[in-house]
Amino acid sequence: MKIKESELPGVGKKYTLETAEDLIFVVIIYHSGHREVYFLEDEEADESEFSLDLTDEEARRVGSILMGADYQPVSENHKRLIHKNILVEWIKLKPESWLVDKRIAETEIRSRIGVTIIGIQRGENLIGSPDIDEKMLANDILMVTGKKENIDKFKNWCCGKEQP
Repeated sequence: MKIKESELPGVGKKYTLETAEDLIFVVIIYHSGHREVYFLEDEEADESEFSLDLTDEEARRVGSILMGADYQPVSENHKRLIHKNILVEWIKLKPESWLVDKRIAETEIRSRIGVTIIGIQRGENLIGSPDIDEKMLANDILMVTGKKENIDKFKNWCCGKEQP
């Protein structure tokens, strides 16, 4: 995917994206948080084939869906390779884990084992980019990123097999 960025003085920022299939769309992010998305036949087109207006909240929700934070496709290991050794994985927090009812900050997960919590699925609710003061609850499904060996250790913490 090719991406071009350009500043729109006094307005915001414009992104022009060209997919591997030569589809072109433009995203304009206004300083107010409002977003506009335009789908073009080609980069020189004067008119869009289709356009979409999104509020800041709608755009963030769509972004989390595209990121895969809202839906967990069933895959062999529920893993997606991002970069050679970095993975994203969903892990269920078992009631017997020492992490239950602890704030993310007090567990020091990132500094202890190099794993970062990037989302929490709690029932029907999704918490994207959770605050460090967010408490982890039994049966939360944690979206984490890190190296495979670190995530494996974190899985043991989540199922109650290990403590730091």
